Amino acid sequence: MSSLNESIKFYLNIEDPNIIFSDYFKKLINGKYHNLYLAELIQPYCPYYHSSNLKQNGHYTSKRKILSALTEDRSMTGIASIDRFHMVQMLTRSFNIFRVQIMKQFNKSSREYRLLKSPWMLYLMKHDKLNRTTPYYDWHFKDYLTQEHIVLDGLDCDQTLENTYWVMQDFMVAIQNNDEKKVIHLLHSKQTVGKQMHQTLLTFKHNYSGVLNGISSTYSNGCLEGVNRKIKQIERTAYGYRNFSHLLIRLEENIVKEKESSNFFFVA
Repeated sequence: MSSLNESIKFYLNIEDPNIIFSDYFKKLINGKYHNLYLAELIQPYCPYYHSSNLKQNGHYTSKRKILSALTEDRSMTGIASIDRFHMVQMLTRSFNIFRVQIMKQFNKSSREYRLLKSPWMLYLMKHDKLNRTTPYYDWHFKDYLTQEHIVLDGLDCDQTLENTYWVMQDFMVAIQNNDEKKVIHLLHSKQTVGKQMHQTLLTFKHNYSGVLNGISSTYSNGCLEGVNRKIKQIERTAYGYRNFSHLLIRLEENIVKEKESSNFFFVA
């Protein structure tokens, strides 16, 4: 039996050994592309022609062509789109790799090294979310500094790092605001950025239509990815569970606690 026949049967969930698929093709029907499958019915008795005298070349065959499946090919009409969550993930990861490379150029006891190492999470936050008004004492620098002050001092260590940071920030703001014009401008920007960020922007250019479709779309995998991360974190914390039902119970408890905490903060 040919691999094509087995593949089609697996795809269509057909187990009848008397049906042998020989070919398939696409056909435009009523303005939509459909998959048409060509098959032969092989058995001692044909239920359509009511004849048992069908023996040819050592096996029984019927020449009746069976249209076994008519399925809409959604890939012909679908729209390619890159999820916004993964675009932001690529941008932040590219910046983070370049930040570490610049950090390692300085002495570990220097102020520049500490500026780029300890507050690494601040660089990945949106710039407008950084604290600009209330300074706090940071024992790494032995000084009272705001979050924005720390980030700006760290960016002063290298001009290319600063350019890479602002490209990342502008891209995230454009994604949040569904600003396609800003994204197009950033993709064609001539600023000197880190190697990883440059590669990420090239990837976006090669998937230009998918990026723009993702920007204009209202859908995102962010929530789903967050739930997946919580599940993996719970499994790591518990070093595994004895059975799957225990894991489900733990997940339900975690969801209930999160809802209660969110309601508490909402009321407050």
